[in-house]
Amino acid sequence: MNRRNAMWPALVPAVGVLAMLAFDLGLAQDSGPLGEMVVTAQRREENLQDVGISVTAFSDVQVQQMGLTNTVDVAQMTPNLNFTTPQAESSQINFFLRGVGLNDFADAQENPVAVYVDDVYKPAMGGLALQLFDVQRIEVLRGPQGALFGRNSTGGVIHFVTKRPTADFDAYADASYGAYDQFKAEGAIGGALTDGVMGRLSVAMNRHDGWTRNRTPNVQDFNETDAHAARAQLLFQPSDALDILISGNYSKNEAAVGAWQHESTQRPDGNTSIPNPGAPDAFGYADTDGDPWAGDYDRPGQVEVENKGLQANIEWTVGGLDFTSITAYTNVERLQQEDTDMNPFLVPPYSPPPPPPAAIRSFIAPTFAADTDTFSQELRVAGSTERMRWLAGAYFFDNEVDGAYDLNTDAIGFVRMNADYVQQTDSWDVFGQVEFDLADAWTIIAGLRYTDEEKELDFNNIDTSGITAVCSMDPSQPGCTNGVATPIAPWRPTPDHMILFNTATVGDLAVQDDSYVTGRVQLNWKAADDLLLYGSYSRGKKSAGFNNGFLDTTQVFGNNPLPTIPFDSETLDAYELGVKSTMLDATTRLNASVFYYDYKDFQTFQWLILNQVIFNADAEVWGAEVEIDSRPIDGLTLQLGLGWLDATAEDIPTILGDARRDRDMVSAPDLNVSALVRYEWPAFGGRLALQGWGSWQDDIWFDIQNHPISKEDGYTVVNFRASYFTGDDAWELYAYVNNAFEEEYKNYTFDFSIPFGFNQVAAGPPRWWGLGARVNF
Repeated sequence: MNRRNAMWPALVPAVGVLAMLAFDLGLAQDSGPLGEMVVTAQRREENLQDVGISVTAFSDVQVQQMGLTNTVDVAQMTPNLNFTTPQAESSQINFFLRGVGLNDFADAQENPVAVYVDDVYKPAMGGLALQLFDVQRIEVLRGPQGALFGRNSTGGVIHFVTKRPTADFDAYADASYGAYDQFKAEGAIGGALTDGVMGRLSVAMNRHDGWTRNRTPNVQDFNETDAHAARAQLLFQPSDALDILISGNYSKNEAAVGAWQHESTQRPDGNTSIPNPGAPDAFGYADTDGDPWAGDYDRPGQVEVENKGLQANIEWTVGGLDFTSITAYTNVERLQQEDTDMNPFLVPPYSPPPPPPAAIRSFIAPTFAADTDTFSQELRVAGSTERMRWLAGAYFFDNEVDGAYDLNTDAIGFVRMNADYVQQTDSWDVFGQVEFDLADAWTIIAGLRYTDEEKELDFNNIDTSGITAVCSMDPSQPGCTNGVATPIAPWRPTPDHMILFNTATVGDLAVQDDSYVTGRVQLNWKAADDLLLYGSYSRGKKSAGFNNGFLDTTQVFGNNPLPTIPFDSETLDAYELGVKSTMLDATTRLNASVFYYDYKDFQTFQWLILNQVIFNADAEVWGAEVEIDSRPIDGLTLQLGLGWLDATAEDIPTILGDARRDRDMVSAPDLNVSALVRYEWPAFGGRLALQGWGSWQDDIWFDIQNHPISKEDGYTVVNFRASYFTGDDAWELYAYVNNAFEEEYKNYTFDFSIPFGFNQVAAGPPRWWGLGARVNF
């Protein structure tokens, strides 16, 4: 029996042991020092301990105390949640939950961990690097949520819930100054405007200098950020039974990106990329200083992301039924440029660049742009009887991504690509869920969702350098490496075309038409007032899609035969057992779960030649989470989170296609641990608080091939915060330091061993300190 199969039977009774421990310790009533944590995991407000789903939740107070200011910050204290991001705060975000995620950075792709803000799904990965401000709570739902959330929630859901207007006046302001000349501020004001009308305005900003030093003269430092955001809400209550919430949001993030760390590499057997310390790359450059926060860059990289959104939430209670309508429009515009080769060389004789605004010519200079428009409409109706609670609904989703990829390699006499594409997605769903109390302590839950989706791609890539025309027609010419000629065809109408892919040239190959059913069945046993045990089966599915990076059918830049451009949908069947318990006189919550995933045709990602390619493979995942939240004495908070994974991708083909082998899944460490200790006590007429928290994670891979250069060894990040609160809680003064021991670790890697002899490495941020104040009105 292999290791994962051996551990699974041991974990099942472990849940029972935890449950018996909770029961034997003696359980208290619902009220207690911990209080209730309200979540909406089943699309209605419930106590976290009454929901048979593995959920990590953060209240507004916890968000403030831990200084969570960006969407990715939630990962540090959430078992089995990871993320990758190619550099600065405005870059794409790829979340991985229990090993389920997608490592591609193409703007038209969607992640299998669905991100929602105020009940609205956000499809654009390039628009997920959002500031967190005026937040009510954060919920992380593990496992497929295919019944009630549905849209691309194979891995789970991350839901950010902001504060709504109320009739009571409420306002605050929070500002801090910190490392790298950072100034960060947020605030909100809200209350009644007139009878039955309430409003709330929330704003935030974050500016700091670059934390990656550029040694090249006259070119910027990198990972600098300038971000600002605002959200306005109006709540109309014409009667006690009707709420109409109209909201709009805007954010713009600008950052200096492209500061990859350069690692010299080689691929001795054609299949495996390994480090080649000190050796020069194909351009004659090697970075040997060992400093992850410095480099030599000749192109001033940038990323600009602009988010806009309008939303209307209507809640109406009539005849004992609760009706909900959520109408939303979002637009994300993104532009990113970088210095891919990571060296200071322009053109021979490799002289320093002239002062700005003279043009900078990097060897490999890509530009990515996308404009994503999304409209969604959700309708729900819910009701209940003495023994039953039910919900039914319909969902419509329309998403258009209008994008461009440009690549300038004039400095090395290679291709100059101009790729443009439009990807259109239309999807509609009907769904429902029923909870039925079989007996006082037993409840069965069943939910289904039917999805019908059509996706169409129109992609055009032309090389204006003339190299593709020469090499595709006569690959024996000097400098050509593609090996075989590529004839003129409808999908390659001119010699300069790398590909023209649409319904006119390839027919139905440019259309993905998919329909499927997802859902869950679950049994809950309320063994005692504060002890819930549950078992569930659920199915999640992510729709089929298209590869849409720098597509090339000529094998000059990439290897994208027409049949490999579409990829299939993925299906995840999940089996889970869990326990929710409150113990020790209601001072402690202990929640645990164990699970098994049968993952078919999961969408994974690798580099081939110089292009990203998504393909389908099978996988198997075993794992568990344990979370403890305790207030054992007045003023003391203890939290512990443990996550364990055994995530194996099966039969992954080698780069050369000469073998298949099992690989560890991307961003799925075997073990991860998070912990928090906070103590608060009376002092100086108010309260003082000291807090330390952090996380450790085991080895992690950034490439499905498990190249040694794509591995990050286990690392630990520790943070500290000290606060003083006045007696009336009107003021808080605080100081913090994040990554206090300045741990060096990778966030991401891209392998260019073939043909350039280097690996791109994105480093996590260095130590960061700050001082701030918050005032509540």
